[in-house]
Amino acid sequence: MKKVTVFLLCLLMLASLCACGAADADRDPTYTVEKYGETYTVNPDEQTISDGAHIYSYDVSVGGTSTRVEITYPNGASYYWSWHGNVGSGGWSGSYNDTLYTRGDTLCDIVMDGVPAPERAASPGKLFLIIFAIPLGAFNIAFPQAAWYLEYGWRFKNAEPSDLALGLNRFGGIVLVVIGVLAIFF
Repeated sequence: MKKVTVFLLCLLMLASLCACGAADADRDPTYTVEKYGETYTVNPDEQTISDGAHIYSYDVSVGGTSTRVEITYPNGASYYWSWHGNVGSGGWSGSYNDTLYTRGDTLCDIVMDGVPAPERAASPGKLFLIIFAIPLGAFNIAFPQAAWYLEYGWRFKNAEPSDLALGLNRFGGIVLVVIGVLAIFF
């Protein structure tokens, strides 16, 4: 019964991961955003923003705890903003003109509000959490006695775990699997 439960749990997780890619294949990536009374059209595939009169290109770089957005204007000027945790800093090139074109901070806000979550890179810590938590949790659910032995039992001769210890190992396994699955989506 335990092996069937673990197999069904793994099959359910695999099916949910496979279903994510199929739904995105037919979607139209272009969407509109209204900001400060103006309407902007964003195309994440081409990484462009249009205000109806001008087309701006953008690039988003994510690494660890920092994120950088760079906007390139039709005249070749650029505006950038970087976040490092809760601190931000930015700047622009010499030919930047916020009276001729849309302000750089407005375009950065549009980009960061509209970038779909899958396009934001996962940190190495998050990937480690996903890869570590789900298999370890499944092992604790399927084989609580073996998990108890690996943690405590090897220290004692002829020791047996209590029912409470086995129940806590299973509960801990469920918590790990839930954390791992949530880390995939958030």
